[in-house]
Amino acid sequence: MNSIPMSDIFLYIFVMIDDWYQAHAAEYRKGQPGKKPDFSDSEMMTVMIAMDYIPFPSERQFVEFVRANYLALFPNLLDQSQFNRRARDVAALLEGFRQSCLVELGVTLVNEGLLDTKPVPVMGYRRSKKASEFAGSADYGYCASRKLHYYGYKLVTISTLSGIPIVYDLVPASTDERKAAETLLDQVNGFELYGDKGFLGKAWQAKSTCRQAIRFGPLNARTNTNNSPKSLSVG
Repeated sequence: MNSIPMSDIFLYIFVMIDDWYQAHAAEYRKGQPGKKPDFSDSEMMTVMIAMDYIPFPSERQFVEFVRANYLALFPNLLDQSQFNRRARDVAALLEGFRQSCLVELGVTLVNEGLLDTKPVPVMGYRRSKKASEFAGSADYGYCASRKLHYYGYKLVTISTLSGIPIVYDLVPASTDERKAAETLLDQVNGFELYGDKGFLGKAWQAKSTCRQAIRFGPLNARTNTNNSPKSLSVG
């Protein structure tokens, strides 16, 4: 199977983002002090989206990969520290683009979802973390389903039943699953959510249901022959 050249991938992403930007976010820079950035918001968002699909251990390494191989496409590419600051600046724009993509995929018509977490190890468990770029944000955690002690983060997602992510967050590995999920529940309403036993508990579910009009069901509810799955709640 022939692979798509990386330069074409950058181009495809840029066209989609810039079309969206011109239609929905062109006013973003108006009224802000200083001159218009040489490295455009659309270019910045293109590199950030591409970074989600190309596995590099760190943002720094990916930026240098782009600089070494695709500078002709991004002649005004920022240095790493500037890139990091700019990434925070356009984070809301990037999320707006992602949500627009979900609308195009019909996700806004969905009222059922999967609530789940996944361990994201980033370094060897026993390796010194003092000089790591992850120090201060990642920490030690345990994944019971995999019987895995690890150092890194916990990815918490709400996705469609077909696996398309709707909302997500990356939290330190030691974060309680329910606490991590609460940041996502604030972003969805009226959903029937299915999750594993990590999200059991009457009190927590009752609080979340009252706040976001969300119902909870067991993860295997979609495979049950009857259409009235038992509640996730337990004593």
